[in-house]
Amino acid sequence: MSTQPLTHPAKAHLLVVDDETEIAESLADFLVKKEGYHISLANNGEQAIAFLQASVGTKTEIDLVLLDMRMPVLSGLDVLSWIRQHPDLQYTRVVLLTAAASSHDKVEALSTGADDYITKPYYPQELLARVKTILRTQQLEKQLQRQRQQLAALNRIGQAVAATLETREVLETAVNGIDAMLNVDVAAIFMVKGGRLYCEHCRSAANALQPDDMAVPAVGQGILGAVFASQTAVYLNDPTADGRYQPEWDQPPQLTVHNLIVAPLVVRAHSVGILVAYNKHDGLFANFDLDLFASLASAISEAMENAWLFQRIRLRQQELLESRNTLQALIDGIPHPIYTINEQWQIVSVNKSKADEQVLTAEAMAGQACYAAFFNRDEPCNHCAAALTLQAKQAQHWSVHWLGEDHLPQEWDVSAYPIPSMQAAAARAVILWQNRTEERRLENSLLQAGKLAAIGQLAAGVAHEINNPLTAINANAQMLKMFIPPEDDNYESVDLIARAGERATIVVRGLLDFARQEHYSFAAANVNYSIRQALALVKYQLDQANIEVLQSLDDGLPAVVASWDHMKSVWLNLLVNARDAVIDVAEKRQIEIITRMGVDEGHLQVLIRDNGKGMSAAEAEHIFEPFYTTKDPGKGTGLGLATSHRIVEQHGGEINVVSAPNQGTTFIVRLPIANGR
Repeated sequence: MSTQPLTHPAKAHLLVVDDETEIAESLADFLVKKEGYHISLANNGEQAIAFLQASVGTKTEIDLVLLDMRMPVLSGLDVLSWIRQHPDLQYTRVVLLTAAASSHDKVEALSTGADDYITKPYYPQELLARVKTILRTQQLEKQLQRQRQQLAALNRIGQAVAATLETREVLETAVNGIDAMLNVDVAAIFMVKGGRLYCEHCRSAANALQPDDMAVPAVGQGILGAVFASQTAVYLNDPTADGRYQPEWDQPPQLTVHNLIVAPLVVRAHSVGILVAYNKHDGLFANFDLDLFASLASAISEAMENAWLFQRIRLRQQELLESRNTLQALIDGIPHPIYTINEQWQIVSVNKSKADEQVLTAEAMAGQACYAAFFNRDEPCNHCAAALTLQAKQAQHWSVHWLGEDHLPQEWDVSAYPIPSMQAAAARAVILWQNRTEERRLENSLLQAGKLAAIGQLAAGVAHEINNPLTAINANAQMLKMFIPPEDDNYESVDLIARAGERATIVVRGLLDFARQEHYSFAAANVNYSIRQALALVKYQLDQANIEVLQSLDDGLPAVVASWDHMKSVWLNLLVNARDAVIDVAEKRQIEIITRMGVDEGHLQVLIRDNGKGMSAAEAEHIFEPFYTTKDPGKGTGLGLATSHRIVEQHGGEINVVSAPNQGTTFIVRLPIANGR
């Protein structure tokens, strides 16, 4: 058996199997001379099987077997059956040659798997024509199979580049996939920067080629620059014959270019780069290769555009996130409670001031209804006007009042502002709460202080002017009483003058006490001790009136710096007023005294509460004004609470009243622990 090639290896490789050596060699000579085929010979079936088995996966693979049907030991049909059952050789083309010409032999040959049947003696030209036909069909099938593989590779590469949103990964995946699709020496991608084409990624089968090793042509320079400028894919199987080809710009270092293929990368009608491959291993580039390459370039362009868009979106998202964080920081820096809600009243966001008031964190509150999270309600609050903001997209303002933990009235201004949105069904609103309680307290305190100051000045002047004539009236009335006997008709008139003068003297003395800036002697002491002293002084009066005193005095309170003689007069005044308020209660008359720390650490509170008849809002508004009293005529001068108010203010504190008709009255004294005295 001869396995040496008889002609140029580019031609098809045929195996001639015949037990008659002369016939086999004659046939081989004819095929070599006529078509230059590569011929191998085998003298029997065993040699043919051995040769075919050894050729699997090598360059000596057989394209066509000319097989004698009648051979000793292993017939041509036996070899044919073996070929058709072999996993790697089952599609090898086989033509049976035999001297038998019966129809049975032909059917048997074709049934076993022969591609054709030639009867001996055969005409050489007929045999050659049939061989050419079979080889042409085989070549077309191989070409179709190769194109199918190329299309499958193109599909895989397209899916791979479309699956990534990173430009670097798109380029790397595309370049690595070109070899599987076209089987080339070098593949590269160039991108334009500043009017020049820079290699971004490349791959070489022969050496470790780096992007920096490649030339940097200008737009329009060489075949690479020309394809970039014209946006038209080309292939050159003889580059030197094309005037556009310039080796200094188009040829990779240390590579002899036999052929090349180039396609532009176009994004939104603008060239952004080129895709190039050099030296196809299995022949020349064809139009089908150009179509594949252009399709790959188009897939890469789309993937790059998607990657750029994603990067822009990601950058925009980062900018939006930074803007959101900045806005959130600004909102968190606002001391007023702020939160946003949607049209279902669900909390969207909460600033730090509002979140600090709640037990839950801002993240835990998100998605809950605001009335449930903040007020533990099952439906929107009655006072809330945010519904109008959500529906009409107009700002709303309203006020809310309630009693706080310190039993003082709380007043808040609430504003709701619509958030502009392009979606009609996505209404949202910002709710802003502003605490006006302290502002109102200060306003009332300033107003009251102004009234008291004006009245104090007036009282001091009036008392001074009245005191001298009143002294003369009282003195003369007493002298007349001494000289007029009681049975005299004028005695009763003189006595009435004396008693009226004494009452006027008491009023004038109260005016002077109210207007006088007395000396305050400050010292640190326990407020509970001062209150117990005042209670001891009025205990008899309270017991006689059958009044129960409830004491809730915090023994852990710190010492307070105050003028205790003056503060004792405040406690006495408040206790006596409470006694007078409950005297008309039929049963269960109570006075409650509470001491505790204030809401802030620098103050404490004293509450004196009764269950008496209470006061209206109008009465409570004037209760600290001089000469104003809710008691019956002759039972009060109206100066006690005014004086108490002045004393508490002299200590840097506050005194307030909370009352309603038939619901009792609560006086709240707020004292600084260390008032700077």
